[in-house]
Amino acid sequence: MSELATASAQEQQDEADSTNGNGRAHGEDWVDGITRALIRAAKQAHLIAYQTGTGVAYSRDGVFGVYKPDPAMYEDLIPPPFEDEYVVRVKG
Repeated sequence: MSELATASAQEQQDEADSTNGNGRAHGEDWVDGITRALIRAAKQAHLIAYQTGTGVAYSRDGVFGVYKPDPAMYEDLIPPPFEDEYVVRVKG
């Protein structure tokens, strides 16, 4: 194997070692997972606050406080209401 081919193979191995094979560093996928989990937790907190009639405590613009739940945070967590055509009626 020539020196050029050896150097190229070593560069490819170094790239593979530092990424997940998708061009991203190992830590980036981990950070993305944490970000998604934090967003899910925030959405759930807003939904529970809405359902219980309480506020959500967090820092907004550097001011910590208890704020009204934001409907935009939890609207995708609430299942759509049942439609009449899907309700099964049982005679009894």
